This record gives sequence, C-alpha cells and structure tokens, in this order.
Amino acid sequence: MTSELSFLKRGLSSPQVAGLIGLAESPIDNWWKEVLESKDLLLAVRNGYLNAYVKGQSVFKIAFGKGGSDGSQPRLAIHYKYLVKPELEKKDPYVSFDGKAFDLKPADIVNTDYESKLTLPQLIRTAARFAGPEKSGVHKIARKEPKVVDLEIAFTKAGENGDLSAPRMDIAVLVPGESGGAELVFCEAKCADNPELWSREKLPKGAKAPVSPLYSTAVIAQIKKYEQFIQAEENQKSLIDAYLSVCKNLVEIGAQSRARRVDDLVGQVVEGKLKLSIHPHVYLLIYDFGEDEKKGRIKKKRQELSDQGVRSIAKGDPGQFQLATDILREKAKWTGSND
Repeated sequence: MTSELSFLKRGLSSPQVAGLIGLAESPIDNWWKEVLESKDLLLAVRNGYLNAYVKGQSVFKIAFGKGGSDGSQPRLAIHYKYLVKPELEKKDPYVSFDGKAFDLKPADIVNTDYESKLTLPQLIRTAARFAGPEKSGVHKIARKEPKVVDLEIAFTKAGENGDLSAPRMDIAVLVPGESGGAELVFCEAKCADNPELWSREKLPKGAKAPVSPLYSTAVIAQIKKYEQFIQAEENQKSLIDAYLSVCKNLVEIGAQSRARRVDDLVGQVVEGKLKLSIHPHVYLLIYDFGEDEKKGRIKKKRQELSDQGVRSIAKGDPGQFQLATDILREKAKWTGSND
C-alpha cells in the first residue's frame, strides 16, 4: 500500500536540509539567506523540494542536485516570465527592429545574473503582477497565520483510465485538538464572485450531506470530493506521515532564520508532545465582499452550505482572517455534529 500512496509523500531528506543549512550559515551573502529573510515569500514543502510563493504564484522551485560534501546542493529553478524586470512596465514596451536585428540587450530586459539585495525583490515584484484576487487572498490569510503548514496542496495520481486526479486545496493549517492533540485542517478559498459558489454541479457519488439533492453548487461538490479523499481510510496514515515530515522540515528551516520561526504547535507535533490527526472536514473560506453582501447573498449562501454539511468562514477582507482561531470558533458551532 505504501507504494500506491507515493503521491502523498512530503518532506526533504537530511542531506537536502543540510544543503540549506550550509547556505544559511555561509559567511557569504547568498540567495537562500535572502529567501529566508523575505516577508513576501511563503515556503511550501514538497516531495524532495520546496516551492516559494508570492501572492499565490509559485515563483520558483528549490530542488537539489548532486554535489557538495552533504550530498545535495540546492538548485533554484524559475519560470522565465518572472525574470522580466518590473521597471519595464514604466517604459516604452516597444523594441526597434532594423530589418535584421532587434535593438535590445537581454540584460536590460530580464535578470541574467543574481545580484544580492536587488534580484529577489525584482522577482517578487514581477510575480505579484500575475496574482489574481483569489490567490492574493490566500497569501494574506496564510501570511498572518503561523500555524499554516502548506499551500496549494495537490495530491496527483493516475486513475484506472490513465487520467490524473488531483485534489488541490489552498491551505493546510494546524489547530489544537479537543483531546489535547493537534488537527490538520484543509481549507479551500474562494472570492465571493467565484462562479463555483453559484453554478450547479452533480454531487460526487457517495457524498454524505444532511440534504442530498442530485445537483448542488459546484463548490459543494468540490468540497465533498475533497472530504471523501481525506476521510478515506487508505489515505489517513500517509497524510499523517507526510505532514509530520512537513512540520519537521518547517522547524528545521525556521531554525535557520528568525524570520521563519514556526508556531509552537508545529514544534510540539514534531517533538511528539502532541499527536497529529487529520480533521475530516474541509473548511470553505469566502472573502472579497461588502457589508451588504454579508447580510444578503453571502448569509444565504452560507446557510445553503451549512444545510449541505459544508463548514464555511466568511470575511469581507481576507486580511481579517485569524485562521486557526476562526476554525476553532466555527467547529464549536458544529458541536454534536460530525466534527
């Protein structure tokens, strides 16, 4: 069964962590030190690599190549679109052409070398231009919640027909468990104008809800699909093992810079003081709406969601979320239900 669930694996190896520590402790300034100190970058642990996010955009991937005494050398890979220098948006975008050549120097258009204190802020500014309101909202929520341990969570595997299935949730956060442990809660985030909140879609086969019409809003079908996945008995242990590794790596990265310190709850899970479990329900986070909408269609929508067994939290401004506290407050409302 372990090999079948390899798509759930998370974590960096000890040599990979050692490679990062080597850069963090180097007397020479380098890109990893600047990544650690950046308040605009959120790091997510994958299976053998890291993703760095700016407002929901995966700006670059930190993978590892052979080399060095520790066995793994950190290597950064970035999409070329983020290398375009952000100041170009204030200049004439057109390039002259004389019939044979274009009048430009590549180094004037894109970053071709890494310059300390200059290049990383430019990459971040360029990436921010590609961010939509929904992913920007996820960034605001995660940035102010130290108990968040993962972003843009995708578990991809091949189905019987060869198609790829990928439950992809926006945020994973730790909250204190009622029994003294810690629960990992997955969240899906939507702007209030996202069509998936309002369009109709068939519920997944076997979905459990207090009210079960054949069709419901697309987001309800989406949440039910996610819950089926995380509640499946064959996935539970692998999910717990994966996020124990994630928490361990976050603690190791946090030890390399004060700017990356993790919440004490994460540390207690790593130390074995708190037992980690997977919360069976996915929370829907709704934001970007006004006060009139809050009292009108958003209130009505949340009641519809609740009737279908979907837990939701709504804030007009995503910056108002205090995610772990909000989840605990919402959980209390469901006391005596399946929570």
